Amino acid sequence: MDLLVSLGISIGVLIAVWVYVAVGMPDLGLIVWAGIVAWGTFYAAGGGTEGLKKTIASNLSGNFWAAVALFIFGMVGDSNVLILALLFGVVAFIFCVQAKLPLLSFIPGAFLGAATWVGVDVAGAGGDGGVVDAADIMIPVSMVIGALLGYISEIGGKKLAGKG
Repeated sequence: MDLLVSLGISIGVLIAVWVYVAVGMPDLGLIVWAGIVAWGTFYAAGGGTEGLKKTIASNLSGNFWAAVALFIFGMVGDSNVLILALLFGVVAFIFCVQAKLPLLSFIPGAFLGAATWVGVDVAGAGGDGGVVDAADIMIPVSMVIGALLGYISEIGGKKLAGKG
């Protein structure tokens, strides 16, 4: 079977399960789109074990630095958009510099992790000023699960294609 068709089947089945669990069991607190962002990051990072490591490390780094920026903003920003912009300018700089470390070398993964954090923490929760809540904890959890599902879907796709 063609590899892309096999990957499509593997990803399609697993993403259906992911969406069913994440959306259909809201008490788990999983964030469906955060997992999908990490899943895409896995493939963008090149897949395989190295892609998995870089995805998890870069996504979690992005989560962390966005949380730090929002926490500082909540303490000193007083709703000043210029302060928020400058904080995220520093965060973007950090993403580039930390890429000197091989594990954090996938810069887009850090940006995707930060965007996911901001999307849930600010847009999703109405801006909680850096207060850690259940949704904040579930962002990295959902992203790690998404990265692992990416890895599993790659293995499944390769097996279906007779290449793994």
